[in-house]
Amino acid sequence: MSSAHVEAAETRLRDALIQSQPHQLHTLLSPALFLTDHDGHRQDASPLLAGWAEQRFQIAAIERRATEHLACGAMVLVTGELRIHLDGEHGRRLHTMRLLRVWTRSSAAPGVHLLSMCVLPASPPLH
Repeated sequence: MSSAHVEAAETRLRDALIQSQPHQLHTLLSPALFLTDHDGHRQDASPLLAGWAEQRFQIAAIERRATEHLACGAMVLVTGELRIHLDGEHGRRLHTMRLLRVWTRSSAAPGVHLLSMCVLPASPPLH
């Protein structure tokens, strides 16, 4: 599995979130998907993804910064800063985080699945 293959899946994931396409999103998620918070505690669900799925807000844009890839056998780890612009009942809000994603090969289309996500605090701004 190449970084280019994972990058294409990341683009499909971003597009599914922005275009409110839950079915497309779920084709990219592993049935074994697990989430952890910045302390390493397992989460049953992401509050951000849950709010999106419940249509409490829409994702207007996702900006990725300083993305890094590390290939490790059948997995590719992707990390980087994300700035997510949310449109909801209180107007537009900006949600900033650092997200570690683990992609793994899959025999089902599209050939890769998102296996794990860890939400980390965003890096402090440089002065």
